[in-house]
Amino acid sequence: MDQDTILEQIRRDPFARFLGIELLEVREGYAKAALTVQEHMLNFHGIPHGGVIFSLADAAFAAASNSHGQVAVALHVSINFLAAVSPGARLTAEATEEHLTRRTGLYRLAVTSEDGTLIALAHGTVYRKDQPLSGGPPKA
Repeated sequence: MDQDTILEQIRRDPFARFLGIELLEVREGYAKAALTVQEHMLNFHGIPHGGVIFSLADAAFAAASNSHGQVAVALHVSINFLAAVSPGARLTAEATEEHLTRRTGLYRLAVTSEDGTLIALAHGTVYRKDQPLSGGPPKA
């Protein structure tokens, strides 16, 4: 499966689109996504809800881990929130493959602000199914 087909399928993610997440780059083992923090994404402290930051990292994670054209689903993600940003901030998440086997993959997920400040750092592990990305319904 070519990278354009993979990219198009990943860009159809309805939840990422709902949040305004933009997929900026995808290549085998790597993805970059971004979003602008909106008022409705804030928690009661007036800072971005952790779920928004996690969702941005997760969108990049999903794109990078599925970039080989094989269905990959998350097994575990651990995230550390390191800094807060204000509404209007533009955040970027980069997912980088650190280890890949036939059945699993390990990814580093970094969320940064426009000035390069590290906002969150995560690691995620996927299970790689024996199924092509656009291969129809999952096998039982």
